[in-house]
Amino acid sequence: MEKRESETQVQYHRRRAEELKRVRQPWESTWTGLADFVAPHRLRLEAADERAISRKRILDPSGTFAWRTLASGMHSGLTSPARPWFRFATTDPELREWGPVKLWVDEVENIERRMFQRSNVYPAFHEGYGDIGLFGQSCGILIEGGDDPLHMIQLLHGRFWIARDAEGRATTLYRMLRWSVEKIVRRFGVETISSSVRSAYDAGRYDQSFDIWHAIEPRFSRDPQKIDKRNKPFLSNYWEANGNSGDGLLEESGFDSNPIICPPWLICGDDSYAQSPGMDSIGDVKSLQAMVRDKLEVIAKLARPPLQGPTSLNGNPMSLLPGAITFVDDPTGKGLRPVMEASPQIGPLLQDIAETRQRINSGFYADLFLMLSNMEGVQPRNQFEIAERKEEKLLALGPVLENIYNNQLEPCVDRAFEIGLKRNLFPPPPREIQNQRLAVEYISTLAQAQKAVATGAVERLVSFAGQWAAMKPEVLDKLDADQSIDVYADMIGAPAAIVVPDDKVQEARQARAQQQQQAQMAQMAKTVAPAISAGASAVKAGKDAGIDPAAAQQLMAQLGIGGA
Repeated sequence: MEKRESETQVQYHRRRAEELKRVRQPWESTWTGLADFVAPHRLRLEAADERAISRKRILDPSGTFAWRTLASGMHSGLTSPARPWFRFATTDPELREWGPVKLWVDEVENIERRMFQRSNVYPAFHEGYGDIGLFGQSCGILIEGGDDPLHMIQLLHGRFWIARDAEGRATTLYRMLRWSVEKIVRRFGVETISSSVRSAYDAGRYDQSFDIWHAIEPRFSRDPQKIDKRNKPFLSNYWEANGNSGDGLLEESGFDSNPIICPPWLICGDDSYAQSPGMDSIGDVKSLQAMVRDKLEVIAKLARPPLQGPTSLNGNPMSLLPGAITFVDDPTGKGLRPVMEASPQIGPLLQDIAETRQRINSGFYADLFLMLSNMEGVQPRNQFEIAERKEEKLLALGPVLENIYNNQLEPCVDRAFEIGLKRNLFPPPPREIQNQRLAVEYISTLAQAQKAVATGAVERLVSFAGQWAAMKPEVLDKLDADQSIDVYADMIGAPAAIVVPDDKVQEARQARAQQQQQAQMAQMAKTVAPAISAGASAVKAGKDAGIDPAAAQQLMAQLGIGGA
C-alpha cells in the first residue's frame, strides 16, 4: 500500500495500523483462551507495564507440559544447534561433486552455521515453535547485529499485526513497543522525540514507559538506483503512539530484503493468521481443569466429609481432630455422622482425566516426541531400530514441516547468506559457480524422517542385487555402485566432506591401475628373464658352431626358450 498525497508518513502508518487491528480483532478472544489455560506469558494484548503473569486458571498443567514438549521437539528435530540442519546444493548436481566447488560450498555452510550459533537465533527459534503450536504462527525480525552478524527479535502475540502476500509470506508487520524513556533517547536521540518524552527525560524519569510503533512493509515509492536507507525495498519506520512532535517519524530506515520471519502452522484460504494444535486441544485443556477441580472436591469430601448432628451440639465445644472426644447428650445415639452415607466413586473420574491427558498429548504431538519413553511392549534393540521407529512416527508432521521450511528456515538461511556476503565473511567462489543461485536442502532429524522411505528403497535394491549375485555374479554390472553411494549419502544427509568427489575417485582409480600394471610388468620380467638368458646363450653357441644366428634364434623361439 502507498500513502495518499494528502497524508504524512505517520498519518498513513496510523491508518494502516487501524486496518490491521480490524483484521486481527476476531482472533483475539481465541488467543486469550489459549493463553489463559496453557501459556499466559506468551500473550500481551494490552500495552501495560511489566508485571507478574497470573496462572490462577491452570489447575492441571498437562496442557502446558505438552506444549513445552512440542516446542522442544520441533526445535531439536528441525534446527538443533548440536547437528547440521541445512546444506547448500547447486542447480547442477554434478557440479556440486566437483572438488573446488564442493570445498567452497562446505566452507560457506560452516561459516553460516557459525553465524547462527553466535547469535540468539536458536533461543528465538525455540520460543517461536511454542508460539506456532499455541497460536498458529510465530513472528520475528531477523536483522544484522553488531558484533554478531545476526540478531533475531522474537515478538509476543498481541504486540504485532501482520499481512501476507499472495504466496502466503508475511510482508507487512506493525508492532507496538513499550519502551522506557532511557531506551527511547538512546535509540532515537533527543531531537526527534515528543515534548512528553522530553519532559520525562529532563525530569529524570528515565524508567517511565511510552508506546512506540514500528512498521515494516514493502516500499513502492523508491528510486532503485539509490542505495540509501530511504530507498531500500522494505521500509522500517518508528513513531510515537501519542506523539506531538509535528507527526514526524522518530526514525526512517529500511531493509534490503524482507526481514519478517512469520511461519504458520496451517493457513486456511487467504487468512493472515493460522490455525494451531492448541486450538484443536483447548476444549480438552479446559475440560481437564473442570475435572481436576471435581477430583479435588471429591478427595476433600472423602477426607473431611460434611457432617450433620443433633441440635444439642450447637454452641457446644467439639473437635474433629484425630483422637479428640466430644461429649454430648444424644437421644438418637448416632452423634455426628456424614451428610451423605454413599461414598463418591472417584475411579471413573480418574480414568476420564487420564484419557483427556492422553488426547492433549496427541493434540500437541507430545506423544510423538516422547515416543521412546512412552513405548509399550518390546523395546528397540539398537540405535538403528530406534531411528526407524522415530522416523515412522514423525512423518505425521510432514505437511506442517513444509510451511516451516518455506516461511522460516529458507528465509533465515537466505537472509543470513546476504548478510554474510555484505560483511565479506565468505571466500571467493570458484569461477564455475559464480553468478549461480544455491538451493537450500534440509538435513535435520525431521527432514531425514521424510526421506527415510527413499533410503529403504535403495537398501532393498542393493540387498536384492546381492542375493542374485550369489547365483549370477554378472548381475552386479546392472548396479552403479558409485552413484548408489552418492544418492544414499544425499538421502541420509551425510557430510559432503566424507564422500570423495567423482574426479578425485577417477584420479585414484587411474593411479591404482597404473600401479597394478607396473607390478604385473615387473613380475613378468622376473619370470621371463631366465628364459631370455638361456636363449641368448644358445644362439651364441650355435654361432660358434657355424650355425646361422637368425635360424638359431628362430628355433629357440619356437621351442619357448627365447623370443624373436
